Formats: sequence, C-alpha cells, structure tokens
Amino acid sequence: MTNILRILNNFYNMSFTDIRKIRDGGSVSYAVYSDNCKYFLRVIKPAFIETAISGVNIQVFLQNRGFSVPLVVLTKDNLPYARTESGLFILYEFIEGSDSDTDQDIEDIGMLIGRLHNTMRDYTGELKNCDRQFYIGRYIDILIKKQYPKTDEFIKYGNSIWEKVKDLPRGYCHGDMYDGNIYKTPDKKFYILDLDTSCNGFPMYDLALICNKTHYFNFDESGYFKSKEMLSRFLPVYLKYITLTKTEIDAFYDLIALYHFALQATIIENNGLDCVNNECLDKQLDWLLRWKEICGRYYR
Repeated sequence: MTNILRILNNFYNMSFTDIRKIRDGGSVSYAVYSDNCKYFLRVIKPAFIETAISGVNIQVFLQNRGFSVPLVVLTKDNLPYARTESGLFILYEFIEGSDSDTDQDIEDIGMLIGRLHNTMRDYTGELKNCDRQFYIGRYIDILIKKQYPKTDEFIKYGNSIWEKVKDLPRGYCHGDMYDGNIYKTPDKKFYILDLDTSCNGFPMYDLALICNKTHYFNFDESGYFKSKEMLSRFLPVYLKYITLTKTEIDAFYDLIALYHFALQATIIENNGLDCVNNECLDKQLDWLLRWKEICGRYYR
C-alpha cells in the first residue's frame, strides 16, 4: 500500500500519510488520510477502467449541477482520475453514513432518483447503449455455452419479456439502483453511488430495481405485494420530476423479470461458467415461471 500512497502524492496536491483497505471487488476501496482529513479512494482494475471513466465523468457532471453525489477530488492536472499501470485511481471526499433502507426511505429515494433522471436529460456525454443483447442475449449465450438442457424455455421467456418492454421510452438509466448504491448520512441526506453501470436504457428499469422487494433466489409470493406497495409509495414523489406513461408503469413487473436475465449474466461473466450448475439454473427458471403466473393472476 506504500506504492498507492506514492502514486497519490505524485498526482494530487496534498500529502497522504496513511491508508486502510475497505473492500475488494471490481475495484479496491480504501480510506486514505491527509492532514487529519479522510478521503475515499477507488482503485479500478484494468477490466473495468472504461466503465469507471464513463461513471466518473457522469459524477463530475452531476456534482457541477449541485446533485447529491460524493465529490470527486481533482488531480494536479485538473482531471477526475489518475491513470497508471496499476489501474485507475479515483479519489472522493469521504462521507460518513450507511446504506439507505427502502422500507424507511423510499419516498426520499423517489425524490432523489426523480432528480437524477431529470438532471441527466442534459448530459451530452456518451452512454453505453443497453439493448436486447445486454438484457437478454448475454444470458442466453451463456446457457447455450453451458449446454443447459432447458435453454429453449429461457429463450421463449426472454422473447416474451422483450416484446413487452422493447418499445419503452429510453434515456438515462443508472442500471444498478439498489439500496446499497444510495447512501444516507446521519442528517438524512442521500447520495447516489456507483455510476459505472450508467447507460442509455430504460429509466423505468431503475424504478423496478429499487422498488423490487422479491427474494432473488427463493420465490415468495409476498414479494409481489411488497414490491407493488413500494412502487405505490415511490411514484408520487418521483412523478414530481419525471412524467411516466401508463405503459412504463405497467412494465414494472416485466422489468423485474428482465433483471433476472441481466443479473444472472453479469454474475456468471464475473465468476465463470462453473459458478452455477443446472440445479441453480432450474431454480431461476422456476422463479421466473412462478413470477409470470402470479403477475398474470393479480395484475390487471
């Protein structure tokens, strides 16, 4: 970690004297210290650098608009990151707080996401386009590679979902909008985190993710009703900033199913084809079929 301090001291206009690892994932996170001030550092691994650059550019845009994101500390060269052979270094002001709790905070979160989607209408930077291949095709390709015997059932289900959502309005989508990416300070200020998954996709997808109260692995019918209630609390404040069509709102349940295709693909891409077996895939298929059944039974 001495090398990280050396890099920071070379690129930034301050002297860093201490560093502590926080977590390790697609990026490695640290708390770093300079003159008794605490900062948050992400060191991005090579495979994720391009998405991280896109994310931090969005973050700088949002902070310049006064939106609630952790402030990026600029380098000596007035850049939002430092790029080295060791990876991409992004430094933020440290915010004390914890993950949000949708059960308690969904109205505040609705306001925050409404403001986010409204503010991002003016963003002119490039966004990755998430299409059928991203949401559905990646997972089908993986199932074919694994020679999963029920691939055709996933294909049929995926085609059915895509027909329902493909013509939804497109625009800025955070893409990973769960309560762990919404930070809450002790004085109840909320911040959006992890903009690396931002894309040109379905804005309504963010609503489906944050209001989703189903269990991802184990199907429980009560999750349908909890999700519906969460959306009913979310929408009134969100709609103060963004107009939604009835078709978008009605797509809420299909987008939760779509999320299972997209997330399964990402999990397997990150952990390898052998991270799931046929039994796990059978369970996911059963989850989706039961979700389809309950949506058809209750949603009109």
